Amino acid sequence: MVDYRQTPPIQWLPIFEAAASQLSFKKAADQLHVTPPAVSQQIKSLEQWLGVQLFERHARRLSLTAEGEFYLQIARKVMQSHKQGYLEFQRRFHNTSLHVSAPLFVTQEILIPNYLSFNDYSPATELRIEARMSLVDFDVEPMDAAIRFGNGDWPGLDCRRLCHANIVPVCSERYLQANSIKDIDELLNHRLIYSSPEMRDWSPLFPQLAEIEHSKLVCDSYLSAIKSASEGLGIALALLPATNQWINDGRLVLPLDFNVATDSGYWVVAPQRDSQSQVVDAFYQWSKSLFDKLPALDQKVNTVEL
Repeated sequence: MVDYRQTPPIQWLPIFEAAASQLSFKKAADQLHVTPPAVSQQIKSLEQWLGVQLFERHARRLSLTAEGEFYLQIARKVMQSHKQGYLEFQRRFHNTSLHVSAPLFVTQEILIPNYLSFNDYSPATELRIEARMSLVDFDVEPMDAAIRFGNGDWPGLDCRRLCHANIVPVCSERYLQANSIKDIDELLNHRLIYSSPEMRDWSPLFPQLAEIEHSKLVCDSYLSAIKSASEGLGIALALLPATNQWINDGRLVLPLDFNVATDSGYWVVAPQRDSQSQVVDAFYQWSKSLFDKLPALDQKVNTVEL
């Protein structure tokens, strides 16, 4: 059993952590919505309890002593553990919703058009979808699950594949009519469209690209990249089967009759924990059903291995 008389009052830790991180009692007070004298007094009480000085107090600034540097690491670990525990508590006992993130293209093209059908998988859950390019940090963000593109190698996460992905060069019909393309090496003579995070690298097709000067257009999302290609701005790498519908309805065309198999794909990822497991399972089953229903390509293309 913990004897709390043997440790400093825990309410001093957030005050010390804020002051030590900001190196300012005033900034810490602003962050904590208290007065600077209140922060100063709490820090003095902590120092007296520990019997050491945690800060060097200069005329216009603060700096940490060696003892202060050491104790800051302790305070940060405690605060981080408390924050994670609180988020877990909220997820377990107060959530009637499932908060997920997904890439912009997946959100707009696959999830949102089928949003209402999630009710068939988890009727009592409100599904909240956030479209974003950055990866979720489950330790500090109140997210329950996410859809990511990659090879599924994310330590500490439960990763379940939604689909494999093949890549294929695409452009607009108008662009192809103005630029005859008969061979893969001819693509290097055109503007190549990059996207982050999914298709930010053309090197699977052209390992020599890092050493070759070439025209490029860099987009902040996969949706922006294939939209740019559909508007005739260059050639992008499309993901199959996620983008099959764009090709089938003519928004994009294939300048070459092949696609390349990869070890990447779309995945549902979530922290490895028991809470929210049933609704996360429901989200996976729902999203997997949507990916399974993606149409096949109308035209035949050959698949090659890298």
